[in-house]
Amino acid sequence: MNYKDILELYAKYNKHANGEMLRILGGLPESRINEAVGSYYKSIAGMLGHSLRASSGSLKRMADAGFHADIILQVLASLPQVQPSESLFSSLAEYVSLRGRVDDAIIAVCAAASNEELDRSFGFVGRDNQPRKMTFGGNLLALFTHETHHRGGVSTILDGWGVDNDWSSLMRFLFI
Repeated sequence: MNYKDILELYAKYNKHANGEMLRILGGLPESRINEAVGSYYKSIAGMLGHSLRASSGSLKRMADAGFHADIILQVLASLPQVQPSESLFSSLAEYVSLRGRVDDAIIAVCAAASNEELDRSFGFVGRDNQPRKMTFGGNLLALFTHETHHRGGVSTILDGWGVDNDWSSLMRFLFI
């Protein structure tokens, strides 16, 4: 298994895990998604919005550096263009649609990228306004770990509510 294979696997796993999480959330009353929780993001909706914005921003950073902009920019243009303080979605159904588009774009760029492209580095200005350099593959790995982190936050909230949830198994994607 090479770097590209690993990233393609993670892209498929990420979409699957997001889908399972959203299936479970879809079984709850919609009000629970916006219910206040003891989290920096204030609610599951806040956490979902943050992870979607972060993944979109990560993809935009790569597109701006020339990484499969034809795939990425088309998807990003289809997302709501709102201020950072505004929510990207007003219902779980709307979020499911947006999340699916972004996850499909991640799968598409991982499939389209060569190992050489994934190893290529690019520069950008970080959130701390400092110049940074990273490989495109490294940026995708960071995206996947960030997604996993926030799905874990949602899982912790659901555990506290007594809602069964388990979407974390990567094993089924590793069987050959």
